Amino acid sequence: MLIQPIPVSPWQANCYVVLADEKATQCVIVDPGITAAGPVARYVEERGVTPVALLATHGHLDHVGDAHLLAARWEIPLHIAAADRHLLERPGDGLGPQGTALMRQLTGTDTLPPVADVRDLTGDIELAGLYVSPFAAPGHTPGSTLLDVTSADTRVVFTGDVIFAGTIGRTDLPGGSMTEMRRSLRSIVERFPADVVLLPGHGRPTTLAEELDTNSYLR
Repeated sequence: MLIQPIPVSPWQANCYVVLADEKATQCVIVDPGITAAGPVARYVEERGVTPVALLATHGHLDHVGDAHLLAARWEIPLHIAAADRHLLERPGDGLGPQGTALMRQLTGTDTLPPVADVRDLTGDIELAGLYVSPFAAPGHTPGSTLLDVTSADTRVVFTGDVIFAGTIGRTDLPGGSMTEMRRSLRSIVERFPADVVLLPGHGRPTTLAEELDTNSYLR
């Protein structure tokens, strides 16, 4: 698997371009946040691959804010949990006052254009030679979802803003819940092997084993 992280937005969120292997001609784009359209398009064109889908770990602006631009550019669908779908056009619903104010500075508006083809992120799907298993993990947002992605020789889990290296995502924004987050963290520890690679929505990669050793929220 070939994974290219691209930091986007004022929050430095990780957008990922994912290919099944070095020879792949197609890719998927994970978390196309605000400001992602330009750098993602440049990378895809330089690599000479064709995106077939967008995947979102959740609906916050820094993870889906440019989804409408990239979806229109390649006429591809966006897969997102139904519970966060409303945030695509009304991102302020999931932001605090500071985030909403920054959104207005970035976009000049309180709403975003719709994505033409939005699909519920439920059930396993195969895209561009990648096998994607969504794992519901509410707490940061109601629709927060881990993406368990495998190719022929690799398995990684995109954790969005659920787990970071050494910490977890916020639960104090609209729709967040520490009770739900704790339940999700317990389910993650039970579901995934300790050696699995975790690719967070912000910051560096980690593993579940490292987080079990160092992350107080998972102890």
